[in-house]
Amino acid sequence: MFDYLAENPDFLLLHPHLLSHLTIAHDVEGGVSLVERQVKVLREKNRELQGRLIEMLSAAQLNEQLLTKCIRLVLCLIDCRTLEQWVNTLHDGLLREFDLAAVSIHLFGHWQRVEHARVHSTGKTLQQKLDCRFPDNEPVCGRMDLKIKQSLFAHHHLERGSVALLPLGKQGQYGIIALLSENETHFSPEMGSLFLELISSVATQVLMKYKDFK
Repeated sequence: MFDYLAENPDFLLLHPHLLSHLTIAHDVEGGVSLVERQVKVLREKNRELQGRLIEMLSAAQLNEQLLTKCIRLVLCLIDCRTLEQWVNTLHDGLLREFDLAAVSIHLFGHWQRVEHARVHSTGKTLQQKLDCRFPDNEPVCGRMDLKIKQSLFAHHHLERGSVALLPLGKQGQYGIIALLSENETHFSPEMGSLFLELISSVATQVLMKYKDFK
């Protein structure tokens, strides 16, 4: 290495980024030199910035993957021609695209009865049981508790997990889509709900094509 550097004295000038990985001692009696301390601080800041950059890139890649899945589901929903197709597409698509343990679809009003969806004459009773009226018209996320288990996933084997409740229509006036994950932290109150809102909004708009059943 010494011979190489001797033959290429401009090597570090051409590759200045390598300086942050080198340790160069400075003989200072009784302590560490100021230069060494400065280099150490800069090296630590460099590692910190690299870590943040990796986190940002990972988050960007995850968001890109989620957006791709959402778009794929949305396009399938738009192509639906019947309520039965809408329910099946929503149920199967959510399970397939987002690796969920279960999906529970509940419609409020006089709708055609189809597989994979439960029809309630009114949503008042279910919303009271869940204590969820969507005051901000946004999805609600959190851990699955006993009342959610009994009301939405009574036939599922999971006793623990996390849930996202998506409103259909203003304050869930047309129904609720419930998503169950085995991971207790997958759906949390602190998470961003942009993609869930997208699914909720598009699903509601497509559902309105079948409102003659109401």
